[in-house]
Amino acid sequence: MEKAYLLLGPEEGDKREKLDEIRRTLREKYPDAEDESYYAGDDASSSILATLRQPSLFSSHRIITVNHLELAKKDSPLVKGLKEYVKTPEEDVSLIMISSDSTSPFSSDEEKRIEKTIFYEEFESNKINWIKTTFRRLSFAVTEDAIEEIMSSVENNKAEMKNLIELICSYYRSKDENKKVIDGDDVSSVITREKGENGYTLFKAVAKRDLEEALMIIQSIALNDPMRLIGTLSTLLGEFRVVENAIMLKEKGYTDKEIQKEAHGITTSSFSQKGFNFRRRDGIFLAMRNYSKEEIEKIIMFLIISDNELKKAGSDAEALFEDILYTIIINGAKENKIELYTPLEVKFV
Repeated sequence: MEKAYLLLGPEEGDKREKLDEIRRTLREKYPDAEDESYYAGDDASSSILATLRQPSLFSSHRIITVNHLELAKKDSPLVKGLKEYVKTPEEDVSLIMISSDSTSPFSSDEEKRIEKTIFYEEFESNKINWIKTTFRRLSFAVTEDAIEEIMSSVENNKAEMKNLIELICSYYRSKDENKKVIDGDDVSSVITREKGENGYTLFKAVAKRDLEEALMIIQSIALNDPMRLIGTLSTLLGEFRVVENAIMLKEKGYTDKEIQKEAHGITTSSFSQKGFNFRRRDGIFLAMRNYSKEEIEKIIMFLIISDNELKKAGSDAEALFEDILYTIIINGAKENKIELYTPLEVKFV
C-alpha cells in the first residue's frame, strides 16, 4: 500500500525537487500510472474526494496531487474528507498534498499514516551561500552586488533564483569563454537584454489597470520565450501577495516608508524576506491605490487557480494569459466568463 505525502512550507524550490523525486520513484514502480492534479477549494472538494475512491479502468496505479491545500479551511469538507481518507486509503492510489503553510491540518495520529516534509525558507545567509555554490558548480564566481541583484530581482525562493542563475551562466559562457566572475552589472545586463519585459514590468502595468500596456508586455514575453509565461504569472502572484500585506500594514497606520521596509508576501514562515526595492515600489503602491482589498484577495485566488490552467495550456498559453489580464484589470478578478472580446490592436514600434 502506497503512503500519502504532505509537502508543507514556503520554499518552493526544495518542495518542487521533492515532488519530482516522489513522482519519479512512483513512475519507476508503476510505469503505467495515471497522474491527476487538482487545486484545493470548497468547490473542488467533491470531485477530489470522489476520484480518490474511484478505481482506474486503464492503469494499475494513480498519482493524485492536491495543490494549494492552504486554500481549504481546516473545517472544510475537503480537509474533513482527506482526514477520513488517510485512515483507510486505497491500495492503488498515491496521494500527494501540497501547501505553502508550515502547519499541518492533520492530527498527530493521522500524520502517522502520512510522510510529512516541511520546507522552510532559509535564512538570508544560507541563501547567499547557496547562490555562491550554485554559481561555483557552473564554473563561475559571483560578487556580493551580483548576489544582491539576484535576490532583489526574482521571487525569493530557490526555484526562481536557480532559473536566473542558469540563464546568466549560459549567456556569459556563450559570450565570453574567458569570463569567470559575475558581478552586479552582469546580472542586470542579462535581465535587461535577455528577458526584456518581465513579471515586474507586467505587474506595474496591471497595477495601473492599463490593459493595452499589459497586453503589449505579455506579447513581448511570449515572442521572446513562451516558456517564461509560467514564471511571469508566478511573479505577478508574488507581487500581489506583497500588496495584500502592504494594505494590512497601511490599515495599521504604517507610513509608506515603513511599508516599503516591512511588507512581504504573506507566508507562515518567519524567514520571509521583508521589504521591496525602489524598482518595485511604484507598482506596489499603484496597486494599493487602484485595487480594493477585496479585489486583491480575489486576484490572488484567481492567479493561484490560473497557474494550473496556464501550465496545461500549451500553444494556447498566450491567449489564456490575455484572458487572465482582462479578468484582473477589467473585472477585478470576478470570473464573469466573457464572450470573445474585441482585442486591442497592439503594434510594436
